[in-house]
Amino acid sequence: MISTLEILYVGRRRDEVEDIVSHGAVVHEVASIFEGIARLKRTGVGAAVVEFAALGPSAERALSALRRAAGSRPVLVSMTEDDWDLVRSRGYLHQEEALLRPFYPDELWRRVTRAVLPPPAKAVRSFGGKADRLAAIIDDAQRLNRFTSDLASLAEHMVAVVTARLRAARVSLFLKGAQPGVFAAVEAAGLDREVRESALLRLGEGVAGEAARKKEVTLVKEAGRDGPASERPYRQASYMIVPLVHGPEVVGVICVTERLEQGPFGDEDKAYMEAFADVASQIVANALQFRVVDELATIDEGTQLFNRRHFNRVLPMEVVRAKRYKHDLTLAMIDVDHFKMYNDAAGHQAGDRALATIAQILRESFRKSDIIVRYGGEEFAVIMPETSRKEGNGVGFVDRARKGVEAAEIAFEDPTGRRRVLTISGGVATLPLQAETGEDLVKKADEALYRAKARGRNCIVGA
Repeated sequence: MISTLEILYVGRRRDEVEDIVSHGAVVHEVASIFEGIARLKRTGVGAAVVEFAALGPSAERALSALRRAAGSRPVLVSMTEDDWDLVRSRGYLHQEEALLRPFYPDELWRRVTRAVLPPPAKAVRSFGGKADRLAAIIDDAQRLNRFTSDLASLAEHMVAVVTARLRAARVSLFLKGAQPGVFAAVEAAGLDREVRESALLRLGEGVAGEAARKKEVTLVKEAGRDGPASERPYRQASYMIVPLVHGPEVVGVICVTERLEQGPFGDEDKAYMEAFADVASQIVANALQFRVVDELATIDEGTQLFNRRHFNRVLPMEVVRAKRYKHDLTLAMIDVDHFKMYNDAAGHQAGDRALATIAQILRESFRKSDIIVRYGGEEFAVIMPETSRKEGNGVGFVDRARKGVEAAEIAFEDPTGRRRVLTISGGVATLPLQAETGEDLVKKADEALYRAKARGRNCIVGA
């Protein structure tokens, strides 16, 4: 913790800086841009955070004056997605300066403290005589460090950085899971979603697994001549395998193939990836540890699904991500039919076991990337990022879960002595087709769920 870090905040949204105060930072608040410029000139604050509205009608001129007053200190501008769309077209604000609301947990703190990150040791050795490459790896490290508390965004940005720096058509990132020596693909560029979600890498098996076992960056300029051929046929014979090594452990593996430009990947590409791996391995290790700690607080004990707290935090992030990348985002609200009747007939312990069984059926029915939540009582929610309209935006997955619960035959007798089995009803809504915000998405899915109940239950209804 950098407890002596001082931040200047220009604006009137005091809640925006409460998180960095909790980390021990000292925040100096001013209301106007003129006060902000004066304070930057006469104090040694480490960074400035500015509310977009505070820049006023001459935002470009005000931001330029702030930058001059700040010198080498970072200036971040907090804004909505709509603000960013407007500003981006005008080109006077860099993406790394934009801080989009709602913030990811700890994002502001990580964005501010990036200014004090030391140059990675391996990067200094690799690029000591090449200031532009050294600056690139430091900039990439600072960019990734924003996402330690959001593993999905970290993976997404890691793949994007490597794809851009190496001009590669295919980049895949594998991270360690619960099973020792097994790494699952969590993000990829140039691969179909189905391939990405099913791909596994095992330590010591195959070309990538063997490279990971050796814990060394492997550059093959021409497969079959200076290295083994990849398991998959590609247009070009050059590839790189990049283990992410943290201490004695491999925490991840990056596979890079299909260079967009003519010729193989070169020694400079390898030097960059060695430096990148040195930086990324620490960030990935921190993110994996954060996920473990976070899951302890966000897992429902009875079903081992995520809880409502996790839902409330993740849905706004997924909405932001869906809008940013122009993807559909689907939400399903699911309720167990006649569950009170089941509890009364079979007892609360049987009810707990039934919910655990239904939770397992839900896990088996949805994709790995979907976020399944015990929303409360006998109600569940499923957040489905990147759904396809051609596939019905996830309605098929929800109906598969419905059929699975019915087939499980969790039976009981109702008050009349009639045999019944537990079933589920579901309502499904998609952003941006039926909603524009997370709140609207919940409301539309809930309304669809009520219609499913009104139709006699044991059915799935779209908004």
